[in-house]
Amino acid sequence: MAKGPLDGVLLVDKPEGPTSHDVVAVARRALGVKRIGHAGTLDPMATGLLVLMIGRATRLATFLSGMDKTYRGTLRLGIATDTYDRDGTPSGPPRPVTVDERTVGAAFEHFQGTVTQVPPVYSAKKVHGTPMYRLARRHKPVSPVPATVTFHRLLFLGLSGTDVAFESQVSAGTYLRSFAHDLGELLACGAHLYSLRRIAAGPFTVEGALTPDELAAQGFGSSSRVTPMEDIPLGIPTLVLTTAGTHAIRHGRPCGLNEVATPRPPLPPGRCRLKGPEGSLVGIGEVELPTPSEARPLIRPQIVFTG
Repeated sequence: MAKGPLDGVLLVDKPEGPTSHDVVAVARRALGVKRIGHAGTLDPMATGLLVLMIGRATRLATFLSGMDKTYRGTLRLGIATDTYDRDGTPSGPPRPVTVDERTVGAAFEHFQGTVTQVPPVYSAKKVHGTPMYRLARRHKPVSPVPATVTFHRLLFLGLSGTDVAFESQVSAGTYLRSFAHDLGELLACGAHLYSLRRIAAGPFTVEGALTPDELAAQGFGSSSRVTPMEDIPLGIPTLVLTTAGTHAIRHGRPCGLNEVATPRPPLPPGRCRLKGPEGSLVGIGEVELPTPSEARPLIRPQIVFTG
């Protein structure tokens, strides 16, 4: 029996060592699908949840890559490194660590909420189109651009010797390596990220995710673990269109709210998932309220899935 197109999301529990791209390569071989991406890189030393987007689901990258991420990790006080993690070269000799739990817990408060963060020089952030780590490895001058990130939750879990355990829920694009480095500077003893595990990304959790070895062993059989396009949680309302509305959207044209079968209008403005009468995902649209040039509310297609 011929295999049909495979589109959706697969959750993988990445071990320490391989890159995120390595895991994508395993999935491509196992599933026989070339078009696979991931919704957020994990460094080689990090473990945990990788959300793989398969086939047409790669077009949902804006939604899936922008999800908040939740981590548990450990940072080690006393040594700062050039990469801000344990894989880097120490920036100098070990420094004395004299802080206690109360001091560390108070330092954590400086990072709660929305803060400005400088990405590590050894990171995939691009400067004029080139990843910074490539420039750094060539000993080229690199000037990281500060970014605004949000720590929705940052918990100090304990101090054991020079190791600080923490849990955090952060906005997309947050570097916990930078957090470790900055905390070390604040405590005046230096620090680097020693271990990190992603336990959740948006509504997805690592529990039950396949390991790369399981993925390779099961091959195409692991396709049964793929969340289909229609069921991927995107955090936006779902509208079911009539046949006429479906036809309009699939041809790149807006449709009116009278072409929405459920829920019944009025509808709030904003992005929405669009399904056809039979339940298939038609696309992603945006509900627009009437304007002086357009007398009726419209749903304009932003992403269209044909077929």
